[in-house]
Amino acid sequence: VVDGVTLTFGSQAEPYGLAWGLHRPSNNWFASTPREHTISNGVGFGLNKWGVEANFFYGGSTEDVLEEGVVTEEGSQYWATRVSYGITLAGLDSKFGLSLNSDEAQLVDVSLGNSLFTTSLEYDLSEEADGAYWVRGVVTPPQAQGAFLLVGFNSDEVVTYGVGYKCSDRMKVVSEFTSGTDSDGNDIDNDFAIRASYSF
Repeated sequence: VVDGVTLTFGSQAEPYGLAWGLHRPSNNWFASTPREHTISNGVGFGLNKWGVEANFFYGGSTEDVLEEGVVTEEGSQYWATRVSYGITLAGLDSKFGLSLNSDEAQLVDVSLGNSLFTTSLEYDLSEEADGAYWVRGVVTPPQAQGAFLLVGFNSDEVVTYGVGYKCSDRMKVVSEFTSGTDSDGNDIDNDFAIRASYSF
């Protein structure tokens, strides 16, 4: 609309925490993503001024879901919002965010980083989530000449770790191991993934 103000119409990601950006391979140092995100139809408003970033979404479905002429799911409208503030202290670029929506979700997110490491955390304060969280970090030693280390952990006690190589400013290759227990209670033993991404 003007500098720092946006309007988005139609299908879009709801503003909720950090996970949406990490579903884009060019923004994600890992091969996997930390949690699912939601895409809905609606209207989004964004503001980015003076270190404050605010996003608001209103939308959802207005149509009932029918099966054999019977309504199995009623259409519903809802809203979601995220407000964050970025600041640099003691050589650390920091961003703190709070996300809320009409389903009574309350999510806090924190990002910290400098030239040596970056780390991100999401913690869900809602009663339904029962303390769900994830944390991930990337270490980029200056003497490693483009190589980096990955480590992550979540409330399901799933550990993620790996190594990657930044070939250029646009391309990186990542290998990732995962161990622990998935959301269905199945044991994960050294699940392996590798990904190469190039951003245009």
